[in-house]
Amino acid sequence: MKIAVVTGAAQGIGRRTAEVLAAAGYGLMLMDMQPCVATLASVRAAGVEADEVTGDVSDEALVTRAVERVRAQWGCVDVLVNNAGISFIAPAETVEGKAFLRVLEVNLLAPFLLAKGFGAMMLEQRLGSIVNVASIAGLVGIGDRSAYNASKHGLIGLTRTLAAGRARGEVQCGVSGVGEDGDGCGGPGRGWV
Repeated sequence: MKIAVVTGAAQGIGRRTAEVLAAAGYGLMLMDMQPCVATLASVRAAGVEADEVTGDVSDEALVTRAVERVRAQWGCVDVLVNNAGISFIAPAETVEGKAFLRVLEVNLLAPFLLAKGFGAMMLEQRLGSIVNVASIAGLVGIGDRSAYNASKHGLIGLTRTLAAGRARGEVQCGVSGVGEDGDGCGGPGRGWV
């Protein structure tokens, strides 16, 4: 059985991603700030093993515990989907540093920590895929979203760096993002860098 970790899995894109992976037969570790009750019920109904880690994905200790749980429970990880994210809509001149930093922690630091932990497992296995969910905001500026835009630009840069560092082809790293029309960063088939 292949194993996937999905962050932001309690609802929205994260929940749907988990459901699609469950339909493909993946065992799942779901991560979110809130319990993934509905997502767990949905993916278990598809007949796959699933578990959850609840908490802040930007907390390095939580990420370490999640990696250890996946290793103990399944012994491997095949896919990491870094979907968890927060937005903050306000004119830049009104944003406090603490709020800006929080967006960066969830949208950029957390994917780094998760890619570090689960990526190490993948490198040991010599196989795996990391998908970072970005946004069209990572390619262009969108008004009143200074922290969000900066985090998604950074996430695309992080993904490119991880992909270059894993160019041996053992672990793939890509970025996908939903634009205004919902088809990915820049259009169909162009969401990967």
